Amino acid sequence: MNKKPLTKSSIFNLLRKIKKNKIGSEEVILIDAKNRILAKDIKSKINLPPFNNSAVDGYAIHKSDLNKTQKLLFTQRIAAGDKLPIDLKKGEVARIFTGACMPSNCKTIVMQENVTVKDKHILINKIPTYGENCRLAGEDIVKGSKVLSKGDKINATNINLIAAIGKQRVVVKKKLKIGYYVSGNELKKPSERLHGSQINNSNHYSLHALLDHAYLENKYLGILKDTKKFIINSILRNTNKFDVLITTGGASVGEEDHLIQTIQKLGKIFFWKAAIKPGRPLAVGKIKNTFMICLPGNPVSVHLLYGMIVKPFLEFLCGAPLIQPRGIKATAMFSMKKKNQRMEWLRVNIIKNSENLSVNRYYKQGSGMISSMVFTDGILEIPENISYISRGDRFIFYSFKELFN
Repeated sequence: MNKKPLTKSSIFNLLRKIKKNKIGSEEVILIDAKNRILAKDIKSKINLPPFNNSAVDGYAIHKSDLNKTQKLLFTQRIAAGDKLPIDLKKGEVARIFTGACMPSNCKTIVMQENVTVKDKHILINKIPTYGENCRLAGEDIVKGSKVLSKGDKINATNINLIAAIGKQRVVVKKKLKIGYYVSGNELKKPSERLHGSQINNSNHYSLHALLDHAYLENKYLGILKDTKKFIINSILRNTNKFDVLITTGGASVGEEDHLIQTIQKLGKIFFWKAAIKPGRPLAVGKIKNTFMICLPGNPVSVHLLYGMIVKPFLEFLCGAPLIQPRGIKATAMFSMKKKNQRMEWLRVNIIKNSENLSVNRYYKQGSGMISSMVFTDGILEIPENISYISRGDRFIFYSFKELFN
């Protein structure tokens, strides 16, 4: 186990080397496949488009008539979904509509705006170039080519492509089974009256929402009481039932925090403590075949660590590549001192109507300031080696909409 807190990059490097458990696969219908992770590559059994088709409403013309200005005979009408059209003879044109299959000996469409129609003849007013306004079979996807890879997540964009190549069912990884606890003798249900130093158990609801992904199956396991015997018995009872157990709280160095000791005793700790604020008391380990993810008890830390580290790791365990969240450069419109040797995730708001993406630091930065997650747009990531932020400095910004979608 590490002696010093790990940087974010070191954490990802370590997680990437962890040997994953084998996750089975299952076949699902495409309509139910959004946000599932593919268990095998998808190859197209057809060309896309499947046939040459018109990109516009207009007239299909024979190649030999491209440079002619005399009248051409209108012989057929072709709409999308019609049977295969008849080949054109020289001097003939076909009225054709967007998406309709083109005659096999025709690869050029003249737009309807560029012709004059009289009776059953047309006169081309603007000669098109050969191949104009024609979508060729296979120009998007060639039959036999790979369109998606094992480990890709199905989303609203690529599900369109899967349907377009005619797949009705896909093979995906089985759902990762997640059990999660909240830790602390001070926690009570929101419906219960608080006494003394008791607080409402908000992390239960937060984790339930955060873990609401199609590739996960989550179950709340209750409050993990801060006694060694209870922790050991509860964890041992659930290690064979779940792929991952997640806890909040109980991962610090307090007298009543026995969780880390228990994991060390029953299994293995991969790392403990992150050089990140907020989020220092983060641990990842394994007991038997169950991964353990121990989050701090502070609600802000739970949210940020989940979005930035835990969610990518869960996707990785379910067969996806381990990819860090994508951020964009933003300009800090504030100045402040910062401790070096640790990364900071500052909650910030986007400044509206600025030419470039600019942000202001929110005035509440404590890890227990739950409202700061509601009233800000995202976080500005300040690297470990920075000790002072000057107005105008640029750092990576992560949007909450992206992190928690």
